[in-house]
Amino acid sequence: MTKKYDFLVSYILDNQPKSTTVHADSESMTPNQARFYLQSLHTHALPDTITDVQVSRIDPRKIAEAPGHHLQP
Repeated sequence: MTKKYDFLVSYILDNQPKSTTVHADSESMTPNQARFYLQSLHTHALPDTITDVQVSRIDPRKIAEAPGHHLQP
């Protein structure tokens, strides 16, 4: 069983900010790889309408911890 890695992909589609989570087998993802995924996700969109693609790896260890500075007593 291969390990899956999660990435947050932020982008602009038709001048509207959007984001999606991508599950991948690789430890890294380039903006070009993410763009290929986005084009398959938005088949109706022209390639030029997907801009400003940014990729961030999601660290599951950081998600599991509650941010203490946001907790109200």
